[in-house]
Amino acid sequence: MRHGETLWNRERRFQGQRDSPLTGRGIAQMLAVGACLRRMLGDGLDAFELVASPLGRAWQSAVLVAEAAGLDPLGIRLEPLVQEISWGSWDGLTAAEIEAREPELWRRRLADAFAEAPPNGGESRLHVLQRARRWLSALPAGARILLVSHGTFGRALRCAYRDLPHASMLEMDAPQTACFHLVDGREERIEVAEGEAPLR
Repeated sequence: MRHGETLWNRERRFQGQRDSPLTGRGIAQMLAVGACLRRMLGDGLDAFELVASPLGRAWQSAVLVAEAAGLDPLGIRLEPLVQEISWGSWDGLTAAEIEAREPELWRRRLADAFAEAPPNGGESRLHVLQRARRWLSALPAGARILLVSHGTFGRALRCAYRDLPHASMLEMDAPQTACFHLVDGREERIEVAEGEAPLR
């Protein structure tokens, strides 16, 4: 699942490996995700490990999911490999701001987002896909994990898990009101109603 809506999501800023806080809507989204998971899985949910990106928006989202699902937030494991793509010096900027500052670099990035990386430590999408493959290959057989991550990394993970061509990442969406169940090489989308009530 992707983290809840943040202020920078609302402003259409590339967050990358910088952070902005969850909005009220983002908090409600994650509480709804947790409630949905508990309703679907019941006591079976306790067999899953809750893993999150160490970036604040994902960790906060994981805490909200845990609390709504009746899981212990202290059991959340933070995993650096699943953090969002780095936009380097473009983290925190809008597309219009980037284009105004570095039009040629932005044009090259749009032309080939899989090979071109943003300046000052940014990542290409291909690099994120390789991270997703590394994380998947390190999982023990039969692992049952609830992952709270990010938009670009989530697309890369789904692409890697299903062994799809890397260009498939560009066709995938990354909603904050759905989860993706990955099992037996397949992907199942689970829609979450934003108003779904958490446990009391």
